[in-house]
Amino acid sequence: MSSQYEYLTVDEVSSGVAVVTLNRGAVNAISEDMFDEIRAFFEDVGHDDGLNAVVVTGAGDRAFSGGNDLHEFLELSPDNGDKRMARVWRSLKAIYDASIPVIAAVNGPALGSGFAIVSCADLVVASDRSTYCLPELNVGVLGGAKFAARMLPEQAMRRMLFTADPVSAEDMVRWGAPFEVVPHDHLRTRAIDLASHIADKGKNAVRLAKSAMNGCEPLGLFDGYALEQTYTVRMSGLPEARIATQATMDRLAANKLQSAESR
Repeated sequence: MSSQYEYLTVDEVSSGVAVVTLNRGAVNAISEDMFDEIRAFFEDVGHDDGLNAVVVTGAGDRAFSGGNDLHEFLELSPDNGDKRMARVWRSLKAIYDASIPVIAAVNGPALGSGFAIVSCADLVVASDRSTYCLPELNVGVLGGAKFAARMLPEQAMRRMLFTADPVSAEDMVRWGAPFEVVPHDHLRTRAIDLASHIADKGKNAVRLAKSAMNGCEPLGLFDGYALEQTYTVRMSGLPEARIATQATMDRLAANKLQSAESR
């Protein structure tokens, strides 16, 4: 897979897995045009039948992403703000709504919208050097708290927003974030291994599971379960689902026979 973007680098690294790298300036600060590229990539990625998972990371060792380009905030006003913020909103929603699983490989500081990108991913593998920050109050804007609340308890999120202090990966985990923290030099390999493990599952089943979980997330327990049951019914019509069920039954039978013979 070749990259057709100015601010993103896209590489297919193994069967079924692509890595998209945020690549703009020293800290991968995100301009409005870069947000448009992010939206386009994640809206299109599911149409590639050869892909089953995608890893998103940042270029270089200085940052995953320093968040929005602050120069553009200087031009933000009540007159143009709604239209400009809609471009950001659509880009982040495209990551969340991507039809295949998204793994964030956080290689350095993730600030503001960079942290929002991490929060929209399905899974997070974090370098032990990575940090996380909601700097909005320091730069005269708002908007990152709801994303942080997707992975942190309410008061932890509020602490991040009110203080605007960076938080280490270890502290994020201690506060409740479901990160897998790994040594920095192992980050890319671990994220790709995790993506490959997912990509080995049935393509249609993975996509149905992603859609089901996205649909269930905002719902209550039984409403969410009822929706998920509709996906179970849909999955029952997939040949790969029958194959997976039969393979499991065959493996259990073989294990039972081996256990009986060893007695």
